[in-house]
Amino acid sequence: MQLKKIALQNFRNFTLADWDFTQTTLIHGANGIGKTSIVEAIALLATADSFRAGKIEEMIRLGAELGRVQGLFELDGKEAEEEDDENESVGDGENEKLKLEVMLTRGMVNGKRSQRRLFSVNDVRRRRKDFLQQLSVVVFRPEDLRLVEGSPGRRRNFLNTALSMFSWEYAYALQQYEQTLKRRNKMLQQVRERQADRSALNFWNINLVKHGEFLQQERSRLIDFIREVIFPFELNIEYLPSLISEERLNSHLDREIIVGHTLIGPHKDDFLLKFTIAEKKIEDLSLLAYGSRGQQRLGVLWLKIAELQFLHSKIGYQPILLLDDIMSELDDNSKAMVLGLLDQYQTVLTTADEGVVEELKERIDGLSLIKLN
Repeated sequence: MQLKKIALQNFRNFTLADWDFTQTTLIHGANGIGKTSIVEAIALLATADSFRAGKIEEMIRLGAELGRVQGLFELDGKEAEEEDDENESVGDGENEKLKLEVMLTRGMVNGKRSQRRLFSVNDVRRRRKDFLQQLSVVVFRPEDLRLVEGSPGRRRNFLNTALSMFSWEYAYALQQYEQTLKRRNKMLQQVRERQADRSALNFWNINLVKHGEFLQQERSRLIDFIREVIFPFELNIEYLPSLISEERLNSHLDREIIVGHTLIGPHKDDFLLKFTIAEKKIEDLSLLAYGSRGQQRLGVLWLKIAELQFLHSKIGYQPILLLDDIMSELDDNSKAMVLGLLDQYQTVLTTADEGVVEELKERIDGLSLIKLN
C-alpha cells in the first residue's frame, strides 16, 4: 500500500489543502506552519485517534463546524485482490485505489446532533472497527526519544498503539478495561465512604480481570516479538506486568478501599530496556540507569524498528513510516540507521531545518519536497 494524496478541509490551521506523496516525501517549512498536522492527519487515517489532541474539537479549525481528512492510497496486486473479494476496490487500473476519510465534528452539524467522528472507506460509511483494518503507520517523533527515561504511561502507550493498529479485539478490550477501571475506582471510593457494600465490586472485578488478562497476554506476545528483532546494538527487553487476577484483587482490596483506586492491573504495567557490554562480558544492564543518551536513543530506534516489523508481520504489507522532525534530534549513528529504513518503507519526513533539507536531498534519490509557506 502506498499513500498517493492527502486532502484536508478545516483541519488544524488548514482551510482547504492537498498534497501528493511519493516513496519518500519531505515536508519542510518554519515551525508552527503545520508540518506535524499533516503527519497527524495521515496517522488519524490509521488509528482513528490523534497522537497530540486531547479532544476531537482541537483538530477542527477554529470557527468551523466540521473537519475532514481524506487519503488516497494505491494497493499492490495482492492487496487489490483482497479488496476485490470484499467489493471494496475502486478504479480499474492494474493497481487499485483505496480512499479513506475521517470526518470530525464538534457534536453538532447544522444545529443537529452528530457523532464526533465518522469513518468512510471508498465513500461508504464504516464502523470504527472496520475502518481500523485498512492502514498501518509507525510515527517517530522527538517525544518518542523519551520512551526510555519517560513515564511508564509513555511505554504503555507504545504497546497499546502497536497492538491496537491491527487488532480491533485489543482496542476494544483496552477501551472496556479503562471504562471498567474508572467505574471500579468510583465504587471503591463509595465503599470507603460507606455509601456502598463491598459486594458491589464483584461485577467490576469480573470485567476488570477478563479484559486485563487479555491485554497482558497480548502485550507479552509483543514483548516476545521485540526481543527477537536483530539490531546492531545488543539490547534486551523485560516485560514488567502488574499481573491481574481475582485472587490478587482480593488480596489488595483493603488497601484499595483506603486509597480509593485500583492498585494492580495493566494500567500499572511497564517494560525495561537492557543492554550488553560485550567486551566486559556484562549483560542485562538497565539502559535507563547505565546507558548514555546516545545508547538510550538507539534503544528507542530499536523499539520503532520492532514496531515496523511487528505490524508488517501481522498485516502482510509494509506500514508507512512517519518521521516528524526527528532527523535533527539523532546522532550520526542513529541517523544512518533511520536512513537505511527508507528503502524498505514509504516514508514521510518533516523538518524546519534547512540543513537537514540539503542533507536529505543529497543522500536520498527521488526525494519529493513539499514546501509549506
